[in-house]
Amino acid sequence: MARQRKFIDTDVYEEAKKRINHIYDLHDNVVCSFSGGKDSGVLINLAWEVAQDRGLDKVNVIFRDEELVPQAVLDNVFYYMQQPWTDFTWYAVPLKSNKYILGETSTIIFWEPNQNREWMRPKPEWAETLSDTDDIYSQYTMDNVIAQKYKGSVAIMTGVRASESLVRYRSVVNALHDNYISQSPANTRVKLCKPIYDWEVDDVFKYFADTGHRYTSWYESQLWAEDTFRVATPLNTENSKKLDKWAVEDPVFYDRLSQIFPEIRAQERYINDLDSSHIVKKYGKNLDTVGVWINNNIPKNTPAYQKAIKELERIKRRAVLQPAIWLPHGNAEYVLKQFMQGAYKRQIMPVKFKDRKRPTRS
Repeated sequence: MARQRKFIDTDVYEEAKKRINHIYDLHDNVVCSFSGGKDSGVLINLAWEVAQDRGLDKVNVIFRDEELVPQAVLDNVFYYMQQPWTDFTWYAVPLKSNKYILGETSTIIFWEPNQNREWMRPKPEWAETLSDTDDIYSQYTMDNVIAQKYKGSVAIMTGVRASESLVRYRSVVNALHDNYISQSPANTRVKLCKPIYDWEVDDVFKYFADTGHRYTSWYESQLWAEDTFRVATPLNTENSKKLDKWAVEDPVFYDRLSQIFPEIRAQERYINDLDSSHIVKKYGKNLDTVGVWINNNIPKNTPAYQKAIKELERIKRRAVLQPAIWLPHGNAEYVLKQFMQGAYKRQIMPVKFKDRKRPTRS
């Protein structure tokens, strides 16, 4: 079915409220996932506007505390937790994620149990810690934890915006209907909803300017450091490449971080040797070295790893028959770049004709 772009006489603010109303209509319970950042800040305030229109006196809000969070962001989370219109749950549980240090991706567990390393700060006394279990949670298994609080269907709304990345864009344009609602892979009762997916960053800050609602002062720090406006942990793939900016944005936080993870000092010194061009040169020699990159950077025993391996095997078969469109310069750098950008989550396409290596004339 061909898709056509239509222009409608409305704006992103009104459309977001319509979507949130629709989400309330479809589900028994609606929960806002708040990170302390600008996008989810818009979300919870919009949800409160809709809730009041529907005669509700509370908005359900959850915060997944990832431990390595700057104080300015925590202050903003605490502010909204204190609002009388939020039914707020602050989770500080062992949460699995990835860290990117010295060119390699490895697992990090926020609030790692058994004190295998120091924590950045004590767990908040008001937080749900789930200390009666030894479970290590992930982004998706946390959906199960949230769902346990409620009976019936559960919608978890997030502030994800499509313009933040190509992967996020694709995630909301694939479906023809209700493309901002998807099934949680962890629980059939849970839907993941993105009601502000079509907002741009200018829409976000205009909303705060028009309403006077609070957002985190962390963005002022990022402005001074000439950094992008994003709330995320400092050791993920993107942020670990600009640790020098974190040192400017919050020196106290950075000093504490470097005490716990002293290797980030070397990361900061040698980041120029660890940029993407270095990685491409190292792992883009052939399709087998692409496999080495996958093994080093995508956690094993995960759906993402299985997808990546399956996609690489498909490309190997295709490259035997059509090497010019898969290995255009006699190496696998093109394929590696596609994996690094996350294209394997769908399907990697061969190189475009204009990018192929042209044969030399004798």
